[in-house]
Amino acid sequence: MKSDRNRSVRLLWEPPAEPTRGPKAALSQSRVVEAAIKVADAEGVDALTMRRVAETLGFTTMSLYRHVPGKSELLDLMVDAVWGETESTPKGPWRDGLDFFARQMWAMYRAHPWMLQLTTSRRMPGPHAMTRQDAAYVAVSELGLRSEEIVAVVTAVAQFVDGVGRTMADRVQAERETGVSEEDWWNGRESLWEHFTPDRLPMMTHIWNTGGFERLLDEFEFGLARVLDGLAVFIEAEERPQVRRGTCL
Repeated sequence: MKSDRNRSVRLLWEPPAEPTRGPKAALSQSRVVEAAIKVADAEGVDALTMRRVAETLGFTTMSLYRHVPGKSELLDLMVDAVWGETESTPKGPWRDGLDFFARQMWAMYRAHPWMLQLTTSRRMPGPHAMTRQDAAYVAVSELGLRSEEIVAVVTAVAQFVDGVGRTMADRVQAERETGVSEEDWWNGRESLWEHFTPDRLPMMTHIWNTGGFERLLDEFEFGLARVLDGLAVFIEAEERPQVRRGTCL
């Protein structure tokens, strides 16, 4: 297992140099990764296999292994390549910086929702992802925060975007698998609405009858503003509250 992890590190942080002179190679690591991203974007990450990528490139499956040793490493490379499409957080007011960081993440997830179907807790990080993370830390580095508070502040924003993004990714996957849009799926649930009565669900019935569920606020815009408002209270407090340290589960 250790050697496998080291293999991903080398692929991400020490990629093979591609020739700058002469004819372009018919196949390369970057071409494999680019093709894999297109497959995942169009068909979902569950459809991604080395064979499927090879088919889109017009090569044999075995030829891909000369450039990427397996699907796990391919996913690591894909994730970092997608992070490379984003921009680093510019220097400036902390709130503007975190807002920019969050919007870059949100745009990335909207373009590539399959990223949120991957397990991220032990995904090998690459240089693009870490550069973006580092720039977000810089955005809050001059606020008098302790190192662990810098991490916590940026993590709070990133985890909010992850949460909203996962809901969006689930909808995209469900629509792809069923061919039924989110709106059409809910519109076909008349038998459920019959149980929404004032005696059983008084507040939900009130919201329903007054159109609250038809005028939903943008969940990303509303949520991001409230997260940043909450962080502002913490950051600007004369005496910041002590927060217990995290524990491994």
